[in-house]
Amino acid sequence: MSTARVGDAPAFFSNIPIRRGDDVSRLFELFSSFVGYDGDTTTTELNLTGRTYTSSIATTRGGTVVSAAAPTVSVPVATNGQIVWSLTDTQTDALTARTYFFDVVENAGTTSERTIIEGTLAVSGRATP
Repeated sequence: MSTARVGDAPAFFSNIPIRRGDDVSRLFELFSSFVGYDGDTTTTELNLTGRTYTSSIATTRGGTVVSAAAPTVSVPVATNGQIVWSLTDTQTDALTARTYFFDVVENAGTTSERTIIEGTLAVSGRATP
């Protein structure tokens, strides 16, 4: 599980390990406040009701998107601030380079969107073919 406080800038996660040919799923927990961060005195999960999420993977920041590896982002329970980011084994097979950039974009049910998570993926092959 990865924890992020949603603020003015996206949370950044570096070198998330991806094994080519495997199914991958990562749980992100989103908070509007988190004790000890930036003066916060309470921890509050971000209520995701009415929000949807998309994600993409690119070869470079702002570069060509790998359309065969478009992650799915789901919200299991909107009130607990959790999203699940996932790729199938077929999608991870399309990741042939060692490093990629990814983002998660939130649509809050209005005309505005914002990037809430971004980072890098460290892709490696399996030990067996």
